[in-house]
Amino acid sequence: MQVHVFDTHVTTLAKQYVHFDVLVDDKNRERVKEYAKVYLDSLGINVESISQSRCDFCHSEMANPEVIASIEQHGFCIIPLKVA
Repeated sequence: MQVHVFDTHVTTLAKQYVHFDVLVDDKNRERVKEYAKVYLDSLGINVESISQSRCDFCHSEMANPEVIASIEQHGFCIIPLKVA
């Protein structure tokens, strides 16, 4: 399965920095920002607490079995990179 990787950076009003990738297939590409919000909500970060956010297409790649399973179940896969 070919997936699209969106490099996502968020800074909260409390100066917390969150960096993660959102991986989606072709049919869920338009929902990337929604999926990023779901992940941030799971961390307890809501839209009102964000001072800066960026979610940019990075590249496409072949997915490994774990990513494929997540996308088939949830429509997306999150790769956490940094929460500080």
